[in-house]
Amino acid sequence: MRIIGIDGGASKVSGGIVEKINLNTFKLVEPAVDIKYIEHPNYNTDFLPLPLYLQSENRISPNEKNQGSVFIDCVLEVIQSLADSNPIQVAIAMPGIKNKEGRGIIAMANGPRIPDFCDQIEHVINLKQPIQRLESDADMCTWGEEFAEGGALRDVKNGYYIGGGTGVADGLKLNGDLVPFDDATNWIAKSFELKMPSSQSLETYASMSGINKHRLSKSDFEIGKVLGSLLFERISTIYSGWNNQFKVGRILQANHSYINTLLDRIVIGQRLSQFLQSEDGDLIYQSMIGELKDKCLNAAVAISNYYIVDGEFNNDIIVMSNLRAAPIIGLGAKVWMNQC
Repeated sequence: MRIIGIDGGASKVSGGIVEKINLNTFKLVEPAVDIKYIEHPNYNTDFLPLPLYLQSENRISPNEKNQGSVFIDCVLEVIQSLADSNPIQVAIAMPGIKNKEGRGIIAMANGPRIPDFCDQIEHVINLKQPIQRLESDADMCTWGEEFAEGGALRDVKNGYYIGGGTGVADGLKLNGDLVPFDDATNWIAKSFELKMPSSQSLETYASMSGINKHRLSKSDFEIGKVLGSLLFERISTIYSGWNNQFKVGRILQANHSYINTLLDRIVIGQRLSQFLQSEDGDLIYQSMIGELKDKCLNAAVAISNYYIVDGEFNNDIIVMSNLRAAPIIGLGAKVWMNQC
């Protein structure tokens, strides 16, 4: 059977064939196939989704439905380009809020709602088993780092993953277990929810698209400080609970079951890490590390003792991932482990 992972985003869809190496290790067979939605002849460059708070109250317009059809066509094209005569099984990750069954998108900040997403795919593609649900692209990045050869979360007890392209993917591994972020949102907020005093989302300081926009009006030093503050918020919230470091539009619990946990590793996803390791991104990286140092020095003794070594932030905690197609590998790994 051929296992195909599909990573759908706001601007493109990528897919690849995932092969099993052993019980806990998986790899991409060949480079991923990418298709940009804008290349589809029916893509509407003027399409703008309704604000999230209005989406539940308004029907899907013909314009939005047509844009959703473009997304579906591109997903199908990637699957068909990877399929052969053998039976196939597909796992798909998409952004957005899923319906109760998990098989459709009922709200999306940067794309169309597609409530019958999986039904449309299964109507065209003959799968060995139905698609169980649309996965979180962020969670699948974490799965990829856990189960790929050389993944940055292998053999780590407590880790946080952050990756940024168009948006930001947040992932958690705590007490040795991969924790779906949606299962932890009563005590920790996703990056896009966290707001500066100016109401700017912290997601814009951790995604490549956001960083590039901020550089038009802000210094690299300023951007790095905000990114460092975001990473410290993760350290602090996981260790001692939410303490209102940023604005968030809902109530978060101060207590949770992982209190007193210190992160062993913070993994920066491949696209963002490539930039931060380049000459172009070095000042942002150095400012980020400097902010982490300042925050940790003034934090609880346990945090300071753990993260500060010889007066400096312990850079070994930050791991720059070079794993390409992490969510695709994660999707394939989940199918292999749960359905095969």
